[in-house]
Amino acid sequence: MSWNLSVGNVARAGLLLAIGLICAQVSAEPMRVVTEHSPPGEYLDENGRVTGATAELVRELMRRVGAPGDISLVPWARGYRMAQKGPKVALFETTRSELREDQFHWVGPIKRITTGFFVRRDDGVAIQSLDDARSLDGICAYRGGSGGESLSALGFTNLEQPTMPEQCLEMLMHGRVDAWVTSDIGRLPLFDQSTYSADDVELAYITSIRYLYIAMSRDTDKATVNLWQDTLDQMKTDGTLAHYYRGTYPDELIQALSQPGHPDLPWLQ
Repeated sequence: MSWNLSVGNVARAGLLLAIGLICAQVSAEPMRVVTEHSPPGEYLDENGRVTGATAELVRELMRRVGAPGDISLVPWARGYRMAQKGPKVALFETTRSELREDQFHWVGPIKRITTGFFVRRDDGVAIQSLDDARSLDGICAYRGGSGGESLSALGFTNLEQPTMPEQCLEMLMHGRVDAWVTSDIGRLPLFDQSTYSADDVELAYITSIRYLYIAMSRDTDKATVNLWQDTLDQMKTDGTLAHYYRGTYPDELIQALSQPGHPDLPWLQ
């Protein structure tokens, strides 16, 4: 009987040792950092390397925290599933929302997106409320975009909805509509591909502000999350974020993001 008991103890000890080794291996597994194609923040260069203003900021953050490996570019849906499942996945840029709050650990913000009605700067169009916007001679919001869907749900009847966002830029600049629903970030690549300047339009009315973060899978230990957050905050105060973002993103965005800590998110109050 004592011999059988000893064998059982040895077996249990072996099992515990195996579990310990597996846990140690998972704990030592490096963070996998993934993003999607979303210029000018993230895209592949001619050598197949992930680059862009936000990607380079995150790469520098990885270097400072001592995270090995590099950034991988994957389709958004795949990256989101990876971050939900783990182990140890960091996905950027991810909108932090009330519905997503408990699905991830959050490091950021690394981006702020301001959406609203953009108008031609020289037209002097003033929009003080959504009711003002309802009286405009046409608002362009490309079909399938969240901006147009939101306005349609609010009962707007003066929408023009082409299939491509660049068509909205052309319609605005040719005077076929009074306003264009887009964001301060989303509009930038369209100007790069056109003969117009981003300074030709201005934001007349804000409809929403979203903050984007690095979303870490829930299995990530709190010490790692804190290290990434503290290091990012230092990069904001020492000018590193401004260095990577200047010339790509609006000055207002850079100034807002250069403050360490988190914005006042209503569901965290």
